[in-house]
Amino acid sequence: MTATRFGRSRPAIALAIGIAALSCGASAQAAWHATSSKAHVLENAVELGALPASRTLHVAIGLKLQNEAALDAFLVRQHTLGFRDYGTALSSEEFTGTYAVTPRQAQTVVDYLVRAGFQNVTVAANRLLITADARPSQIEAAFNTRLAQFKLGNRQVFANKADVSIPDALNGLVTAVLGLQNADLAQPMIEYPAAATQASTAGHVPTAFAAIYNATSVATGSATDIGIVTDGNLTQTVADLRTFESQNGLTPVNLVFRPAEINGTDTSGLDEWDLDSQSSTGIAGTVKDIYFYNAASLGDADLTAAYNLAVSDNKVKAVNVSLGICEKSSNSSGEMATDDLIFKSASALGITFFVSSGDGGYKTGCSGHTGLVKAVSYPASSPYVVAVGGTTLSTSGNVWAGETAWKSGGGGVSVYETAQPYQQSVTGSAKREVPDVAMDADPNSGALVIVNGASAQIGGTSLSAPLSTGTWARVQSSHGNSLGFAAPLLYAAAGKTPAPYHDVTSGNNGLPLLGGYSAKAGFDETTGWGTFDIASFNTVVGH
Repeated sequence: MTATRFGRSRPAIALAIGIAALSCGASAQAAWHATSSKAHVLENAVELGALPASRTLHVAIGLKLQNEAALDAFLVRQHTLGFRDYGTALSSEEFTGTYAVTPRQAQTVVDYLVRAGFQNVTVAANRLLITADARPSQIEAAFNTRLAQFKLGNRQVFANKADVSIPDALNGLVTAVLGLQNADLAQPMIEYPAAATQASTAGHVPTAFAAIYNATSVATGSATDIGIVTDGNLTQTVADLRTFESQNGLTPVNLVFRPAEINGTDTSGLDEWDLDSQSSTGIAGTVKDIYFYNAASLGDADLTAAYNLAVSDNKVKAVNVSLGICEKSSNSSGEMATDDLIFKSASALGITFFVSSGDGGYKTGCSGHTGLVKAVSYPASSPYVVAVGGTTLSTSGNVWAGETAWKSGGGGVSVYETAQPYQQSVTGSAKREVPDVAMDADPNSGALVIVNGASAQIGGTSLSAPLSTGTWARVQSSHGNSLGFAAPLLYAAAGKTPAPYHDVTSGNNGLPLLGGYSAKAGFDETTGWGTFDIASFNTVVGH
């Protein structure tokens, strides 16, 4: 399936600036209906006025699922041991034909946008997302909102001052409109050792994690495709990956770039994308293909499009996301409501997103918002992903010697998200708890990766997530890629013999008296079930 594009190309936008858009204001229709995109409140910001009239914004319109109650019932069967659907996956055609909006419904949204003057209107292949370009005045009229510029610290940003609404014709079809703010952006979850301790700390070449986490008797990930969500220019990332493979005797993995036409100029994420690609393939031994789902930016509209492209492609079994934003912001923008539907569809297709839980301990910072005491990161808090926390790893050579909860590892209880039944049965909480599992994240015991051709020691939950992604590639390859969505299998494996996890029982992600969480026997809000004993997990998973 391929995306469908309507309207003029990007170069044509400049030619169309002088053409007035058709009015779609409040006077042209009977009523407005609320979406999940609310006014984006920025604290300690100074309003600077309207955006330039000629500016073009790229937006993403999330489309609602149809027959969602039936999909939820299927997911319960898919996630519950004993049901015929346990561990199975739908095909893309089955999902889109049953649960996506119809082509005619998608066309209704397209027609509205085109009449409103939007350009480059593109419907995703799975009909969960429509992307488009428009000027601020066109967006304001089409969605009954107001946009403004703000001075926020030393940055000049924009955001919507009013809730986003849709007209009668789109009611029941649209969940949210993204791309209306750039004040709160996702951040890489990457950390470096302190300069004073870096020379004396024990980092690990990513291939060593296979021995440390007991994977050497398990097949490599050579039969499994994985995805990595990135942004910017990946030229040096590829060069560093080839150097890493050459130095460690790995066969060069085939690389696929999606979408192929995006080749940004931003190189600030180089160390992040190096860590993701080298750590996932290093612990996996190799993988069949790496799909780089390269977003145009780390803004909500562009990241959502990257997540959805990985799902609509339906080529990979695991997607690494070493990014996050505090969930208060993602809930306000409508990103949470939109992305949860995308991640829900991924779980139905048997695709697992492995997401960093964050590096702020039990607090997650969010620019423009203050007063957050406890917070978890999104998309880690989505109930349709695997959230990966962090540990401090001890080794004797390449032999596992123990782990404690990393003091900065994200973890806690979501304010907004509901737990899946398989987690509720463990925690007794109706709210989603983070993380599900953990791996090494402390930069002082982190990974020695190649960055700009030289070795660098890096940690953060940006390390633990790709280690889990590579672990799942090994397990999927060992089971003929027949395993479905990973999360319920992780919970079903707990308590089986041989023990699939190293149960982390010491350390915390902040002083408990101040709101932090401590590691304990069994599941906890710092390391989840603990870290993988990969050979043992491979033996018990799915049984």
